[in-house]
Parts: sequence; C-alpha cells; structure tokens
Amino acid sequence: MSQRRPTKPKPARPLKPGWRYTIDQWGGLPVLGSVVVALLVVGTLIFLNRPGAKSDPVVSTALEGRVVGRLHGEASAPVTIVEYADFQCPFCKKWVTETAPALAKEFIATGQVQLEYRYFAFLGEESKKAAEAAECAADQGRFWEMHDVLYSHQAAENSGVYTPANLKKYAAEVASKANGFDTGKFATCLDGGSKRALVDQMAAQAAQLGVSSTPSFLVNGKPIVGAQPIEVFRTAIAAAKAAKP
Repeated sequence: MSQRRPTKPKPARPLKPGWRYTIDQWGGLPVLGSVVVALLVVGTLIFLNRPGAKSDPVVSTALEGRVVGRLHGEASAPVTIVEYADFQCPFCKKWVTETAPALAKEFIATGQVQLEYRYFAFLGEESKKAAEAAECAADQGRFWEMHDVLYSHQAAENSGVYTPANLKKYAAEVASKANGFDTGKFATCLDGGSKRALVDQMAAQAAQLGVSSTPSFLVNGKPIVGAQPIEVFRTAIAAAKAAKP
C-alpha cells in the first residue's frame, strides 16, 4: 500500500510595508519612476517659463534698411505702414516674430515700405512703462533694439515683467548689443517720466482713428487689423502702390 508523504509547508512570503503594497497596486516601481520623471520635467518647464525668466531669440531680427527712431525704412518709400502695438500684447509679438522679418526683407530693405511703430499702450500700467522705456531708448537711437528685448521678455499681462527695475535690467541687455548705449541716461529718462505724455498722446490718436485692438496697421491709410500673415500685407502693399498717382 502506497503511502502519501507529508508535504513540506511553503515558506511564508515576507510581509510588504504598506507603501510598497500601494505602489504595487498602481503598477510597481517602474510606473512610479515614470511619474517622478514626468513631475521633474513639468517642474523644470514651469521654472524656466516663469515671468521674465528668459529672453527668447526673437524678434524682428532682420533690420534691413534705414532705421531712424521708431521708423524703419526709407523716407522716399511709396508705401508707409503705421503699426499700433502694445508690448504686452501676445498677438503683437506673434506678428513681430512671424511676419515682420519677411516684411523687412521683401519690402523695407528694397525701399518699397517704411514702417513706423506707434504706441497703443492700453493693457495696463506695465504697457505704458514698457512704451516709455522704448522711447527712452529711442533718444539714443536704440528703439528697435529695446523693442526686441521687450518682446523677448513678454509674459502674462501686468505680471511684473515691465516694472522700472526690470526695464533697467533690459537696458543692460541693449547695452550689451549696442556700443555706446548709456544705461545711466536711460534710467534717468525712465525715472523722470518725461515720455508718458507722448505715450498717452499716441494712444489717444489711435482711438480717434478707430483703433481698438493690437496690433493694428494703416497701409497708406488703409486699415489691417490683427497679426496677419505676410500674404495679407503683400496684397495691401500692391494695392497701395497701384493707387498712387
């Protein structure tokens, strides 16, 4: 008669700590590692994109043609484009980044267009201070350099990016790119507030012309509203040239 040998009892599995049991329920350590990496990436992106944290490599880049103050291009150009903009306006930056380089290369550098920048600082106090800073830079012939630096630091509206203290830091960036730019003279101009009247006057003129948003443009007096692509400006410029006597 055969005998049934007693089986040896299996060794008991060690008990897991509660935290390890919870992790296993969610997929184990590999899943936890992926979550930690994702959180680190998100945290890094938030830090790098905080207001004023970086200077984007924008903006109008190709300043081809004659530059005087807030004017870009030859005075004899058959077509004049007046741009009304606010340094806090994201669509203004979109236009400057995506359309302005093509406009400069195709029409300003070839003597067909002169572009004039005018302030329509309507989004708050920081819009006005940024415009004042640009005008103070214009006194030293560096409007367009300050224009690019201001747009490169653009962040949420009235978030502290265009405070006087930060604007003076941005002036140092201009000085690093433009020999002879006097940051002390710039600071005196900005602190003195002498440019506020001009900034307010331009906003009032824009309103009288029916401008209610930024960016807005007048192409030989004909309006274009919004961050339109270069094709829209090609058509408007051709029409303006054809209409000249």
